[in-house]
Amino acid sequence: MTTLPVAEARSHFSRLVEQASTTHERFEITRNGSRAAVLLGAEDYDAMLETLAILSELELVKEIGQGLKDLESGDTFTVEQVRADMRTAAPKG
Repeated sequence: MTTLPVAEARSHFSRLVEQASTTHERFEITRNGSRAAVLLGAEDYDAMLETLAILSELELVKEIGQGLKDLESGDTFTVEQVRADMRTAAPKG
């Protein structure tokens, strides 16, 4: 993360926005030497909000943790097994 004083950020704002959106660079903006704001691309902001939403759902976090444990222990299914189960479970119409 690059740290810039607000005056410098103001004078290079268009370039900083372009960099934030294309390279995922984050810019910490300071005022009088203290952190005041962070500039980041919209995609990065959206991803951060999505992560926070997921982490706020306790049951989902537990399921993700269980999935990681299953993966580590080798308790997994092959693509072929999943396809076969899907064909079996599909309603006949």
